[in-house]
Amino acid sequence: MARFSRYLFAIAAGFLILLAASLMGFAAYQVGAAFLTLPKILTSGDFGYTIIDSIGYVVIAIAIIDVAKHLIEEEVMGRHDAASGFRENFPKFISIISIAIFLEGLVLVFKTTQDDIKLLVYPVLLLLVGVAMTVGLAIFQRFGAASARGEARSRRDLE
Repeated sequence: MARFSRYLFAIAAGFLILLAASLMGFAAYQVGAAFLTLPKILTSGDFGYTIIDSIGYVVIAIAIIDVAKHLIEEEVMGRHDAASGFRENFPKFISIISIAIFLEGLVLVFKTTQDDIKLLVYPVLLLLVGVAMTVGLAIFQRFGAASARGEARSRRDLE
């Protein structure tokens, strides 16, 4: 049964990598199309939005690849160091997601200020969610560091 679950995790990780590559390919397509229609896209004012959207796709792809890497290392290859692995991977994943949220919020702020200023509350709420995630991550890291120091002390006491 354990061997079967490893195969399933390997398939899931491969599928995630394929989806991440698709996102990066779409980002490259958007940038390429923007450069091919440069005079038109510059006059419409959408060039910056296209580039920032593409950056967002790449950042999300990086987060997906990181999850796939974690699946491969932990579940397929069997490197189980759950406590320290989680403490290392979780902050990186949350940071990447926060960056994507901040990028999307930034794009929406600029679009909203040009279109309808009354709708500015929605991008601001999105940015506040990004701030809350960042503050939550800082609290998590603070408690995680304290916990790691406590574990190191108890190991020294046992020796």
